[in-house]
Amino acid sequence: MPLPPASPPRRAPFLTWKLLPLLAFVVLGGMFWSAKTVHQDREKRYRHQIEWELQAISQLQSKSVAEWRERRLSDAMALTDDSLFAHAVAQWLRRPAEPQASHVLDRLRTLQERARYTAVYLVDAQGQLRLSPGDSTQGRLPELEQQALRHALAQAQATVVEPRRDAFFAFPFFSLLAPLFDGMEPVGAVWLVSDVRTTLYPLLENWPTPSTTAESALVLREGSEVMFLSPLRHHDGPPLSLRLPLGQGSDPAVLAANGERGILYGRDYRGEEVLAMVSAVPDSPWFMVTKVDIAEAFSDIRSREWLALSLPISLALLFVGFLAAHWQWRARRRERALKTEVERHMRWLENAQKAASLGYFAYDVAREEFFMSGMASQIYGLPADGRMLLSQWVRLLHPDERAHILAVHGQAMEQRTPLRIQYRLVRPSDQQVRWVEVWGEYQRGEDKDSVSQMTGTVQDITERKHAEEQLARYRSALEAQVRLDPLTHVANRLALDEAVAREWNRAMRGNTPLSLLMIDVDHFKAYNDHYGHVAGDHCLQQVAQALSASVGREGELVARYGGEEFAVLLPDTSVPQALALAHRMCGAVRALGIEHLAAEGRQHVTVSIGVASIHPAHLVVPAGQTRKPENGAGFPGATEVAQALFEQADTALYNAKKAGRDQVMACPAPLEPLPPPTRTA
Repeated sequence: MPLPPASPPRRAPFLTWKLLPLLAFVVLGGMFWSAKTVHQDREKRYRHQIEWELQAISQLQSKSVAEWRERRLSDAMALTDDSLFAHAVAQWLRRPAEPQASHVLDRLRTLQERARYTAVYLVDAQGQLRLSPGDSTQGRLPELEQQALRHALAQAQATVVEPRRDAFFAFPFFSLLAPLFDGMEPVGAVWLVSDVRTTLYPLLENWPTPSTTAESALVLREGSEVMFLSPLRHHDGPPLSLRLPLGQGSDPAVLAANGERGILYGRDYRGEEVLAMVSAVPDSPWFMVTKVDIAEAFSDIRSREWLALSLPISLALLFVGFLAAHWQWRARRRERALKTEVERHMRWLENAQKAASLGYFAYDVAREEFFMSGMASQIYGLPADGRMLLSQWVRLLHPDERAHILAVHGQAMEQRTPLRIQYRLVRPSDQQVRWVEVWGEYQRGEDKDSVSQMTGTVQDITERKHAEEQLARYRSALEAQVRLDPLTHVANRLALDEAVAREWNRAMRGNTPLSLLMIDVDHFKAYNDHYGHVAGDHCLQQVAQALSASVGREGELVARYGGEEFAVLLPDTSVPQALALAHRMCGAVRALGIEHLAAEGRQHVTVSIGVASIHPAHLVVPAGQTRKPENGAGFPGATEVAQALFEQADTALYNAKKAGRDQVMACPAPLEPLPPPTRTA
């Protein structure tokens, strides 16, 4: 038999083993390229995350510093704008032994205690320390503050002296000079001093995440140098001692002084590579430099990414066996990162609640018990065990408001409506009376008609309430100032117009006369030309005081009408009574004995007075119309009455001046019947 033909050689295994290295190389290369791409992308995202966090911290601290500086400037501007306080200071400086010192000292003490100033001094216009609520007031301002005082008085605005050290105090301090003016006359200033160690530096010390190299610093450019205003974590010297030349361009502080802003990479004063966020503090010459060492910032990502780069090699060797384990490990790592992020956000939330004095609570209706956060327990002055019984809460309520608060809570629970209320409580830990604001919502139980729980927040608003009360007091004082003539300190034209309308309505109801005196200082222009405007202003002030001393009944009002003219409104006063009072006023002005050598035929300042009066009974009632005093029907309006009174009194004043001045003249005839106001169909 012939032998069978030989089988062809099997080439498949050879081709497989030949392609395996190539396939492994392609797979390994693909995995390496993929890992490298992932590494670069992750490193880029992590870098952006670090930069974003650094930027957020810098912005928060910069905002806190700006608000700190703005509050002090606001205090200084409020002092400069407070004309009542400036007037009291001027009176005390002229007569230091009088009781005004108590008012001035109380204001300085209030400012020092509530605004947390280390020292508050009242200084005169020459820089001499005159009054302080706590320390000795001997001596003068330091030289820099002397310059600031001169600038503040010249510009009529508060002047800042940047943080510095001086032998006057044993600590670094920041100060402002708030100028005071009595009218147009400078009387001095208030020197506000803040110890920056206790008020400014703590704003830079808080850091939301643990770090051994991170720090924030305030810097200021002075000539060709950059000065660090705040203490440094890695510098042993005291604050305000470290200075860098502007030529050292790699330090973030120097870059900030040279105009750089935003995220920067450079070397700090230690020579370490740092990642920094540089920004300008709003409305100040300061710069905020927030930085962290690059070695610390990227140490975690570098170690993790080196591990990630080693994974492709292990996966190539194990290939399939470790593939599932790798993805499982990545899932666990994402879970850990998520937990870490949640914990970090919870810490930030807790810090934010502490900063805002805000806590949360839950009230169990069935058990009559509150479950509270740590901040809520602190607000109520209770131990930090997170529990409070309903009876305890009722005892905390202020006795004057307890019934009202319980009624509001009961109504909200009965109607199932959200609760928002502000009330006072007496804290048992220190017996302080505190204001709180509570927001709450009720949750229904299994029975739809019942309430099972209330959850909400509680915030301590005591400081805000105190600020609102102080603002209301200043608003009342400001409204009074608006109706006061700043030179003579009698009523102005606005107050006079309001008084005419008010007294005319009263005259209509009581059927009583209303009289008006128009008063003009004789030859006042000649007085101003001869003695000067300062003496003229003083003359008007004396005349206003004499006129004010002559009236005293309720409703009688002395007002400056304009220039050297005054007006006196006299409710329930007839013409003879008004004439008698006008003669007394002429005599009172003559009795002042104010020299007036520029007047024709007189040696002293005198006044001329015109008298006018109106009586509701003398007014004609238009046909077909009935008078109703309670609503003014049938009577002319206050505008028509004021116009007629002023015109008649001005005519009488003109006749008095024409008759030789230093005269009292009444309206030559009773006021003509006034036309009724125009009515439209």
